[in-house]
Amino acid sequence: PPCWTVMLALEVKAMDYRPQRLDNAKREQKSPDYLAINPRGQVPTLQHGEVTVCETLAVLAYIDATNPEPPLFGKEPLETARIWQAISECDGNLREPVTNISRPLFRGKATEFAEQISEAAIVVREELGLLESRLATDRWIAGETLSAADLTIFPVVMQLLRAAEREEAVPLDLAIHPLSEHFPNLGAWSERIEALKGYQNAYPPHWK
Repeated sequence: PPCWTVMLALEVKAMDYRPQRLDNAKREQKSPDYLAINPRGQVPTLQHGEVTVCETLAVLAYIDATNPEPPLFGKEPLETARIWQAISECDGNLREPVTNISRPLFRGKATEFAEQISEAAIVVREELGLLESRLATDRWIAGETLSAADLTIFPVVMQLLRAAEREEAVPLDLAIHPLSEHFPNLGAWSERIEALKGYQNAYPPHWK
């Protein structure tokens, strides 16, 4: 999701860029060459000329500062605050329980971690419910304009759905997938993002 967030931002900004995928299975992000760029061995990392920026939000801020239009973090104080609030809420309340659901499902350990998944699903449904209510009145997560909040939250929700649609998830009755059935406003929001110009360019290559 963090890499997808950055690539979506680059597409929204209509910036030229060259993506390079690192194979996690081969631990390519821990290779000496990559550690020389990002000592933590994490992704994403942005290289722009002689500038290197690590960490998703730092990359988004750099992209927004170097290419101001369209703005990712708002133009008015309240708009900016709402965007950062939504991002903080995602990072503080949604991302971890989504991982607690998706990781065991992706690894074929649904039965072993069934209790963890069920408990996380309760939290996730509550968080999705809050987003659903917000999108009942607003077109985008932080208002009427696409922002960094949408680009941050969307990949997390897609990670969740990719896990929830797996066959092993069916007996767990997560009440999450399909999204439009359980959370129609979120479903419509996701369709708006998927309709963005350049969306397919940003789509994770290993998910195709």
